[in-house]
Amino acid sequence: MDYLLSLIGSAVGDQELARLIFLMAVGLSAVLAVVTIGLLVLGLQSPVQRRLALIKRGQVDLAVGNRSPSNLQLLLEQVGDRLGGGEESKTSSTRTLLMHAGYRSGSAVQVYWAIRLLLPLLLVGIAVLVLPLLPKLSMSIALLMTVGAAGIGWLVPAVYVDKRKEGRMTRLRVGFPDALDLMVVCVESGLALPQAIERVADELAVSHSELAEELALVNAEIRAGIPNSLALKNLADRTGLEDVQGLVSLLSQSIRFGTSVADTLRIYAEEFRDRRTQAAEEQAAKIGTKLVFPLIFCLWPSFFLVAIGPVIVGVLKLFGKL
Repeated sequence: MDYLLSLIGSAVGDQELARLIFLMAVGLSAVLAVVTIGLLVLGLQSPVQRRLALIKRGQVDLAVGNRSPSNLQLLLEQVGDRLGGGEESKTSSTRTLLMHAGYRSGSAVQVYWAIRLLLPLLLVGIAVLVLPLLPKLSMSIALLMTVGAAGIGWLVPAVYVDKRKEGRMTRLRVGFPDALDLMVVCVESGLALPQAIERVADELAVSHSELAEELALVNAEIRAGIPNSLALKNLADRTGLEDVQGLVSLLSQSIRFGTSVADTLRIYAEEFRDRRTQAAEEQAAKIGTKLVFPLIFCLWPSFFLVAIGPVIVGVLKLFGKL
């Protein structure tokens, strides 16, 4: 406490004002803590308030069999709703990012922004508590550490979601060729497109669970009465893969104009194999260029040392004798 008072006093230049600022900060923190605990204990524990929060949240998550959200999740949703806006979040870029990362919940945007708001505050509080334990810290370094903690808390959720998005899209891209081949076989054997998608989802449930879940969701939308083209468009929007978007465009045109779905899938499968072969050849062609840098920075110094080193040693010995 004395350390914090000395830091504030050195910043404002008045010990009385420093004590007043410190007391105001402590009082504000206590009020915020009491309000937060009151929301958790009194507000969300109330059956009426919890029911109203669930109704406002929507029953989509409960309809698919997920468990009821916890009080902490409801609190994060309320904080994020105040921060990020409700209706605009449904079509925002954050919604698309979270959807590609696998978070399809109706409250995903609110929880995401609430975490990005509360995590910097939490890390700043931890930094303020840790600073007195570090002796001989100047005001500038303490301020830099506090700002760094806030920046880390703001960036960590974004980096985590981005990495999760990249990993999920990679797994979907790996499983897409198998799903396409199975879909061609199912359609050519006489199954309709919804039944073929359902069968492919069942077959890929173990090897590619995320892609199977997406295909099962397409089949559920079709069964619910959504047109095939719209359900496939939703699949392309959820995955964000160019390969899936190309397939969805071809299938939508095939359904619209009444052409054979089997022929469309077979042609796209052949084109997709050609693109995979071209992508593999492109990666192989880049290997020679990528190997230049390891050769220059790793092998060339050792070769130079072995080839020129003895000559340099001999020249030094010769000049040493002179």
